[in-house]
Amino acid sequence: MMSKGENPYQSPEVFPAAYADKPFRDDGLWRKGKLLVMHKNAALPPRCVKSNAPTPRTLRRKLTWHHPAVFIALLFNLLIYAILAIVLSKRATIYIGLSDRWFAKRRRAILIGWGSVLLAGGMVVGGIAMVENTLVDDWVGAVLIIGGLITFIAGAIFGLVGARMVTPTRITDDYVWLKGVHQDYLATLPDWPYNP
Repeated sequence: MMSKGENPYQSPEVFPAAYADKPFRDDGLWRKGKLLVMHKNAALPPRCVKSNAPTPRTLRRKLTWHHPAVFIALLFNLLIYAILAIVLSKRATIYIGLSDRWFAKRRRAILIGWGSVLLAGGMVVGGIAMVENTLVDDWVGAVLIIGGLITFIAGAIFGLVGARMVTPTRITDDYVWLKGVHQDYLATLPDWPYNP
């Protein structure tokens, strides 16, 4: 029977049974060492996760994580790894606060990454054209092709790493552990009371 004042249409609280005897924070945010731990449904405060500066701007992040042991499958077969990674991955969508400065840094990393990839494509095509051209030494074309491949890899890595603001170290059905959050931001949060 429902007591007076209860809302019959309110959604039930989602809380894992393993933590039922522990105190639960209403906002679902904690710190564990250098990691931010958050409930998947928690809203992050309107502060930049990289600088702790107040900001109204947010960036939507779709996070995916699987247990590191899945990488062992790479020793056997790339296809097996891909299937296991897809099947065993945990996902979460969060909105992180970012200041204008960090939005600009992220945009710059993306532009440099894509610019490097496009430049690399031009270098490889130019190198192939020079190898086929009888008036130019083959080594010039080979240098362009190799340089293009190196530029492609370096640019892609730079773009991916530079654009990534936070990285999940673990995702469960209910919680997300994030690294890359500013220490002053973490200092405002209580310690994660559970283990792990």
